[in-house]
Amino acid sequence: MAIKIIIIVVCIILSYNKTLGNAISNLNTFFHESFHALTSLILGNKVKEIEFDTSAEGSCKSISKSKFRTVLCSLSGYIGCALLSLLFIFCIKEQVTHITFIILTCLSFFILMLYIRKTYALVWTICFACINLAFFLLPTPILIEKYILFTYSTIILIENTKACCSIFYLSIFKAKKSGDCHILAKITEIPAFIWSTIFNAINCWVLYRFIQLCFLENYL
Repeated sequence: MAIKIIIIVVCIILSYNKTLGNAISNLNTFFHESFHALTSLILGNKVKEIEFDTSAEGSCKSISKSKFRTVLCSLSGYIGCALLSLLFIFCIKEQVTHITFIILTCLSFFILMLYIRKTYALVWTICFACINLAFFLLPTPILIEKYILFTYSTIILIENTKACCSIFYLSIFKAKKSGDCHILAKITEIPAFIWSTIFNAINCWVLYRFIQLCFLENYL
């Protein structure tokens, strides 16, 4: 219990650090943009490039063939990251942490080869892939693997929560700057703040389940 609380507190503190914190925050950015790209790929859209930098802001440039596909792609970022944080917890419960690291390695290299071009994003993704590969290849105690995945889950959930709160504010006061919510609003004519409310509602449910699984049902 104490280790989990320490990890959460450290992750929260680091998330507000402008140097190391931004590098860690890009874990969420990487997955957010990857979900956009993978959804586009599955739906038959053309993905041109994934970008993210030292500010932890990112984008996925793609060409969509229909409004419906654009809606699905726009939904996948925030929702995908929220659910991914839960998926890592279930991987811990099901004792499949070891195989999870090679899956993350393969995903990283797949995204790297197809969609990442800028230097910072290239270096960050290579480092992330190598870290996961090292955990897979080296004899790592299962408990350490669990805490690493728990840390990944915590970082993603913290950053996704911050991002959801940010777009909620923007969707009300600066709707044109609310990113995915603005895109969804233009296509569906449903106000951006409705979409940001949906994202926040899903994220709040995930937060509840995260606390329940990690501290009440004690999956870790």
